[in-house]
Amino acid sequence: MKKKIISAIIYILSLAVISAGISIFITDVAKDAFALGKASSTAKVEIPDGADTDDVAEIFFGAGLIKFPSIFKIYSFLRGENSEYLPGEYEIDGALSYDELRGAVKARRKERKQIKLTFPEGCDVDGIIEIFTSAGIGEREKFIEVINNFDFGFDFLDNISSDGRVYRLEGYLFPDTYWFYSDSSETEAIYKMLSCFDARVSDDIREKAEKNSLTLDQLITIASIIEKEAYYKSDMAYISSVFLNRLRSKSMKKLESDATAVYARDVGKADSHGVPTKDDLLIDSPYNTYKYEGLPPGAICSPGLEAIEAAAEPEKTNYYYFVCKKDKSAVFSRTYAEHMRAVEAAGK
Repeated sequence: MKKKIISAIIYILSLAVISAGISIFITDVAKDAFALGKASSTAKVEIPDGADTDDVAEIFFGAGLIKFPSIFKIYSFLRGENSEYLPGEYEIDGALSYDELRGAVKARRKERKQIKLTFPEGCDVDGIIEIFTSAGIGEREKFIEVINNFDFGFDFLDNISSDGRVYRLEGYLFPDTYWFYSDSSETEAIYKMLSCFDARVSDDIREKAEKNSLTLDQLITIASIIEKEAYYKSDMAYISSVFLNRLRSKSMKKLESDATAVYARDVGKADSHGVPTKDDLLIDSPYNTYKYEGLPPGAICSPGLEAIEAAAEPEKTNYYYFVCKKDKSAVFSRTYAEHMRAVEAAGK
């Protein structure tokens, strides 16, 4: 009888010990899984390419981030979420829950926010960058680096001269309305605008440029000046004829465009100061066509399709001058005397 009592006591005590052990284990698992009282310490881990949950559990266990890799695997399975992990090196805080640990190295599948941006005709590189950065896309310095140095692989960029040019891609970032992802890189954003240029500037336009003995870069440069000088689309082909006539003239090689003087003054700045002063017309810059003969080193803005078409197919005229009236329509003249009368009539 005494032996039976002793055996019963031992059995009861064993159950108590087992129960206590289970309770302690459950408590330890809960602390590990939910970061209850876990000490904060940093561990470096490397997640290899193609790692699955089993691999990640063992890596975390080896780094001392978790105590129970088997529980971690079961927990991840029960969560039923995406189990793709991003390869790379990570510094991870040891005081993280299983969810937080998984989130630190998981590939995220979430909808990317899109932003609609409009770039108006005549917008220059500085203005384009300002539109992007104001919308939270990219950084100014990185945009400039990409615009001036990245090889996008478009053949129309192969023959751009860098001599005296401020922004290599000025003129080629096609003005239009686009949708961009909010986390787009500077390269992705610029590539999209160049792709639009490639699609919109047709082979027919390029062939017309060749017939006028113009390279595509010269065409875009002329178009950019037309874009800035013309208020009405109907004036563009006539303004184009003025610039082409001057370029082909033996005695009148200077284009004398106010827009180029403004660009020379304002390039690299976030804003423009409006119409040029007399002093601005004397700025010693290769972009200032009052100072230097021929075309500037490159475009002064992103011209729209109408300006590009006008540059490719100008009207046939004997005009060498134009001035804009108060209503912003242009008056064209063949001689300097005619031009001065037009300037006086325009109240300039």
